[in-house]
Amino acid sequence: MMKQVFSSVYDRNVSAIPQFTNLQLILLLVFITLGSFSELNAQISIQSTDMPSAGDTIRTSIALNAAQFDFTTTGTNFLWDFSGLQSASQRLDTFKTVQQAPPIFFLSFFKSANLAVRLGAGGILPGIEFDDAWQFINKSTTSYRDFGYGLIIGGLPLPLRFTNPDVLYTFPMNMGQTTSSNANLEYAIPGIGYISIQRQRQNNVDGWGSVKTPYGQFQALRLKSTVYEIDSIYIDSIGQGIRIDRNYIEYKWLAKNQKVPVLQVTVDDVLGNLVVYRDSLRNTSVGLASYIEQDQVFTVYPNPARNELNFELCSSTNQIAILTIASLSGRLLIPPFTMDLTQGCCQYKLPLEKLGLRPGFFVLNVQIGNQRLSSRFLLID
Repeated sequence: MMKQVFSSVYDRNVSAIPQFTNLQLILLLVFITLGSFSELNAQISIQSTDMPSAGDTIRTSIALNAAQFDFTTTGTNFLWDFSGLQSASQRLDTFKTVQQAPPIFFLSFFKSANLAVRLGAGGILPGIEFDDAWQFINKSTTSYRDFGYGLIIGGLPLPLRFTNPDVLYTFPMNMGQTTSSNANLEYAIPGIGYISIQRQRQNNVDGWGSVKTPYGQFQALRLKSTVYEIDSIYIDSIGQGIRIDRNYIEYKWLAKNQKVPVLQVTVDDVLGNLVVYRDSLRNTSVGLASYIEQDQVFTVYPNPARNELNFELCSSTNQIAILTIASLSGRLLIPPFTMDLTQGCCQYKLPLEKLGLRPGFFVLNVQIGNQRLSSRFLLID
């Protein structure tokens, strides 16, 4: 009896299932497949919840072989393949509350920022070396804004706070979004000097698709930021100031729940190009030693320099050296020229006033056989 009831119910249920022709079944399968594919390759939307919070720890790598890749090309449903990037060095950053940053900066930023992160050397003010550096961020449901920096230089704390913040991201972030912001700060240091930054940022979400890095593959939005910046520094001790005009581009690939860009490329003629990507722990010593040995450092003086630059070179024989002067990004600014080296250690002078260089930061390179020496210097009026 039970068998008969079950059979009867089963027959009724089967008869209720729609009957499809072969063509209908094929179309249904295609529809389901396309729907799944579309879901996997759909445009994402970046929200404030995809940004870091206090306590998040992020590991990133600085790329060694970035010159091998094209970072400018973009599109819709695009595949960017940067899986061949190699790590030259790594950073491990922990985002903190403003209260967890050095207390000397608390009064300057506690009303405006709710995140703080420690910064590496360089990248803030060209040519300025500091003991410690922090960036102060405000994250809200609608934006991610940079309110400035806390620097410690020679033991002196410098709270460099933007009067108007630099708006890095606006949420929700979607394909085709364009935004702009203007940020500026001025800070006088009695008896030492004066610092100012004026920055204009234009953001454009100009691509979406899938990006591959050594860390993995992610659905991402590509954000292009064009930044026009004027950095002004006046140093009382030398009675001179310098204005540095910087026009640089930041390319950022942003993915869901990754906190920071899975890949960020900065193209900057003043500070040089920089490629940083989110990564796992790696052995960065492999292949790096031979790369570093190509660029030894030697000393030039005076620095800052006006009319001439002095340096000392040692040579085992009388031979020819090749000199070049480049921007910090490596772009040659004058044609290579030769100089005669005398056997032994000798001092040499380079007449800068004859080279037609404008004030700014430069790299002097000296090639002696297979040995390359490099040193940065600042040229002032």
